[in-house]
Amino acid sequence: MSLNILMNCFCNIERVSDGYAVFGAILKLGFSPNAVTFNCLIKGLCVERKIMESMELFKQMIAVGCRANVITCNTLIGGLCKTEKISVAIKLLEEMVNGNKESGVICRPDVVTYSIIIDGLCKAGLVEKARQLLLEHMIQRGVVPNIYTFTILINGYCLADRIGDARELFDSITRKGYRPDVVCYSTLINWYCKNKEVNEALSLYREMISEGIRPDVITYNTLLTGFFLIAKVKDARNLVGEMRLNDVFLESWTYNIFIDGLCKNGCVLEALEMFKTLVINKFAVSIEGLSSLIDGLCKTGRFETAWDLFQKFCLRGNLVPYVVTYNILINGLCKNGQLEMAHEFLSYMEEKGCAPNVVTFTTLMFGFLKNNEIPKVVEILHKMVERNVKPTECTMSLVMQLLMRVENYSECLNELPQFPVQKRN
Repeated sequence: MSLNILMNCFCNIERVSDGYAVFGAILKLGFSPNAVTFNCLIKGLCVERKIMESMELFKQMIAVGCRANVITCNTLIGGLCKTEKISVAIKLLEEMVNGNKESGVICRPDVVTYSIIIDGLCKAGLVEKARQLLLEHMIQRGVVPNIYTFTILINGYCLADRIGDARELFDSITRKGYRPDVVCYSTLINWYCKNKEVNEALSLYREMISEGIRPDVITYNTLLTGFFLIAKVKDARNLVGEMRLNDVFLESWTYNIFIDGLCKNGCVLEALEMFKTLVINKFAVSIEGLSSLIDGLCKTGRFETAWDLFQKFCLRGNLVPYVVTYNILINGLCKNGQLEMAHEFLSYMEEKGCAPNVVTFTTLMFGFLKNNEIPKVVEILHKMVERNVKPTECTMSLVMQLLMRVENYSECLNELPQFPVQKRN
């Protein structure tokens, strides 16, 4: 029992090799591994996306006479779905339904089994197959879906940009007596906000409150994003007030959304004051929030303030900048006419272990192209190839502009690097 717990701990933190060491100890001590033992290892392998090894271990489990249970099969199905092997997952489901003594699958699927596969199908863009599995197979076979199962399908419809079908399903299950939970409501609210249908989102928000379902921080964060998306800054401020009244803790991500929203809606100084207040109150500010603020300051001609913040919190502080932070500053330096410093910043970010992306290179190249420094653009193109960064349509547009500016078209063409041929999907 204790060794199984230890093994499970190792597997949960992606140390399946240590889990196998415990498995070896179990065998050396003369104990017989049971379903729990094998389930721990299978789960560990699935967590590390070693699905073929987990399938092989499943076969070994059966070979030594250990009976697989529904947890074993659900774990395998989850691993198969996460590694985009949906057809194999469905085959295993069919074996569970029909029973297959030869392969050791004699347990029946439960609501978790179906929910996992429906989720996998939705994420693979196969929402119609997910619907059929729910309505034509799961229910007909006597497995009753729960609100979590329906929420998965609702989200699947939204992923496929079928929010009308999502709402229809939501309304139909409500009529059938299901009580949507905070996750179900928040899922629909999220997609309404992303589609800028904030009034519909607000209607659902009020409905869930009237039904006695308490919105959580994710619900509020989603609504905040929606308000800022349609420039309703005052409503966003009021919503934060509601959060405080309802004793909902404003987490770091809430402040990130608020700072970003203020910056994108022309309230950069308010965002700066909010950030300073957080620092004064010793709230753990994040690099995402700082990056949004730096971006807002750069775009409103306050580069010096942005640079001071970067130096204080990243160079001298403990916030670790990521590629977005560097890209924002490189763009700010280019627009501020400090092209050489922007170029040096590329080397600096690499020294700090942050790999530049296509946006980094394109931003730099546009800066030098605008200044008519053609050799620098060609040099950066070569660096881009050396680092195996794939070009985008924007990169190709830049190259075309470059060739149009030079007098000797063919000579410049010969100096350009050869990008690897990209395979079409």
